[in-house]
Amino acid sequence: MGAFHNFLIILLLLVEAGVLFYLERKAWNTLYTPLNFLMLPYIFVLMVTIAVSGKFDFVEFYYPSILLWNIGLLLFAVPDIALSVVVRKSAGLTNSSFTGHSSDDDKIPMIFVYIGAVIALLFIYRLKSTIGNSKFVIGSDEFAEEFAGFGFWGHLKRFSSVLLMMYIYFLNKKQRWLWLLIIAFMVVSVINMVKGTMIIPCVVGVMMRLASGKMRITGRFVVILLLSSVAVFFITFLLAIVVVNGMEVDDNVIVYILQRFVHYFTSGTLGLSMDMQLDFPDRGEFDIVMTPFINIINQLTGNGELLSPINAVYHYTGISLTNVRTIFGTLYIYSNYSQFAIYVMCLSLVCYFLKIISDKTGNTFVNLVFFYFCALLAMGWFEFYFFHLDVIEIPAMIIFLHVVDWTLVGRKHYLLQTENKMYQ
Repeated sequence: MGAFHNFLIILLLLVEAGVLFYLERKAWNTLYTPLNFLMLPYIFVLMVTIAVSGKFDFVEFYYPSILLWNIGLLLFAVPDIALSVVVRKSAGLTNSSFTGHSSDDDKIPMIFVYIGAVIALLFIYRLKSTIGNSKFVIGSDEFAEEFAGFGFWGHLKRFSSVLLMMYIYFLNKKQRWLWLLIIAFMVVSVINMVKGTMIIPCVVGVMMRLASGKMRITGRFVVILLLSSVAVFFITFLLAIVVVNGMEVDDNVIVYILQRFVHYFTSGTLGLSMDMQLDFPDRGEFDIVMTPFINIINQLTGNGELLSPINAVYHYTGISLTNVRTIFGTLYIYSNYSQFAIYVMCLSLVCYFLKIISDKTGNTFVNLVFFYFCALLAMGWFEFYFFHLDVIEIPAMIIFLHVVDWTLVGRKHYLLQTENKMYQ
């Protein structure tokens, strides 16, 4: 395929994205929508992918792979626009902003601080125990797996991710001490070595701050965001290189890390590109898409067989191996055309129903669930995250925290307000 045809494919995507972005703004009166979180990061990563394609040892990019995103974005937009019309006609549309917790000073309920402190202490104990008993060193995948890769500690790691989202959201000048817990749980994520668990909670917390007006998108914000992203990768790779392999940091190591950073950043788009060029050698059953639900049913019915959503087919990008295909690429290889279309539109319905509820209630915990799903969409440039157990477990943990909040904080606050009105 020639350069002109490649240009037309890019132009088609940009025109489609521009039209959808305009319709989205008109429909919902905000930038913070599921479609925008899905679409805009992908376009940015795609531009980076095209920029490095065929250079710096990276393979050439296969432009027709973009067409799968053209189709996916259009399907995702159908229920989106339809729901916005229904909402406008039935009850009017509220702005996508919320005031956070019911407390007037918008402070985090201290019960969540106490819970976080206890969990941080538990992870300190776990770290000391793992160091004492493990034959592996910090920074290795094997040590990360022993530390918090499964069982009780794996679930506690997910719970700490939910708390991390809350701490980032509630952080303000009067509660700077929350940085202690934020850093503690970030260290747990770094030791765990799974980059998604580092990135997604931070994305959720930052998106909630932006949507609620606690933060604004400025040049300084963008620079800090980019530097923070680079820092996460440098820290994790330095752990592996310096601690595990005992290498000294020099110019070659810095170049090596930068290459791996760009590789990770482009591994989804290049993975889909190479997979399509090879005519999708990793096609599989739709059951993989439904992995978390099937695994739960198998456990409840006594069937011990657990499905693994990890793609066993790796492609070499010229720098390293990749087995991720972006959200639409992975969904496509495990579905037929009708399953693909139905799943994308159902996912869109779920996300926009959550948006409507979050807009109507302004509840912090509803927004946590909504923005968690948006964060998974925002990571769509990398992989399809909805076939992990987290998509069920994280919302369940947020609901649990909501119950705790209502029982110990919200209900008391409501009763005090009612009592004050009675005596006025």
